[in-house]
Amino acid sequence: MVPPAGPTWEPPAGAGHLPGARGHRQLPALPPADRRRRRRPHVPLRDPVRAPPYRRRASVTTHDLAPFVTTFFTRHLPAERNASPHTIAAYRDTLKLLLRFLAASMHRTAAALHVEDLTPERILTFLEDLETTRRNTIRTRNARLAAIHSFFRYVLDTEPALALPCQRVLAIPVKKAPRPVLGYLSDTELAHILAQIDRSTQVGERDYLLVALLYDTGARIQELLDLAPCDVRFAPPPFVRLFGKGRRERLTPLLPQTARLVRRFLTAAGRREDDTAPLIQNRSGQRLTRHGARYLLDKYVQRAQASLPSLARTRISPHTFRHTKAMHLLQSDIPLVTIKDFLGHADVKSTEVYVHSDLAMKRDALDRAGTPVRVGPKPRRISKDLLEWLESL
Repeated sequence: MVPPAGPTWEPPAGAGHLPGARGHRQLPALPPADRRRRRRPHVPLRDPVRAPPYRRRASVTTHDLAPFVTTFFTRHLPAERNASPHTIAAYRDTLKLLLRFLAASMHRTAAALHVEDLTPERILTFLEDLETTRRNTIRTRNARLAAIHSFFRYVLDTEPALALPCQRVLAIPVKKAPRPVLGYLSDTELAHILAQIDRSTQVGERDYLLVALLYDTGARIQELLDLAPCDVRFAPPPFVRLFGKGRRERLTPLLPQTARLVRRFLTAAGRREDDTAPLIQNRSGQRLTRHGARYLLDKYVQRAQASLPSLARTRISPHTFRHTKAMHLLQSDIPLVTIKDFLGHADVKSTEVYVHSDLAMKRDALDRAGTPVRVGPKPRRISKDLLEWLESL
């Protein structure tokens, strides 16, 4: 209550310090208190230390691996890329080995794995395990890595949110591998291996046909095992139709004696020339596998090594006969481009390795070029006794 102007003002009863104090000494009433909240003046600090704002931790999102694996093999490889069955099988084996390794090391099932679990560190550990535990070569290790890279490129295209982990895996480099000199057989060694086969039986005739076609056609072992009688033309000029890497088809000429060998084999087996079943079969009438072909070849090579020790200098595989055919064509002065088409190479650089491996051609070129180096006279032997040496002059 604000007192009115003038000195004779008296507060009403009860408005002083004591209720009913009208007859006593009157004191001026206190002004009413201001009930509004007053703000304290803000004084800024010289070095304010502000606590970081509290942020709620975001939940980590993971992506299941199983859906990517199934669509990679059921849709991407066969439908989108039109990959061959051999490519799909190779990629399948790689992911089977990888998932088993991760499941064992992380103590969980393969179905419970996530894409984020496939880190570069774990993949490098898996590749190292291939070389140490499974005794794989560096070339096999790089082939497994190529399959893993193909899978992660698919994941990157399918789910952009996984770009960072995919790019880290795709950055794993290919390991450099030593390139050994290509081995090949001489005419004597090739004839000696063929002589070890007993052609009096149907199985022996099949083995002889296998080795003969490996050399005459220069085909890869899988190309030959996929060959059917309907792919052979027996009318002159005879040839075979082979399906190589990347679904590339090529026609390879056959020598007349090799065509007669195939026809006689089909006649003895009671098969027609237009048969679509594989030409080379096992005892069960099924397609002969690569491991079965390698086993048969190793058996005859071991027999030949007993009488021809030069065959033991290196390991002979079915691919050695392909190298042998290429080297014999090169030594017969066949142009390199023709050899490239004969072998089914996509680039002539793949065929140039045979030029680097032909020691006979290098020696012949060295003899033609000549050298100014001459062997000096044989030095006389000087005796320790000087007088004796003077006497011998």
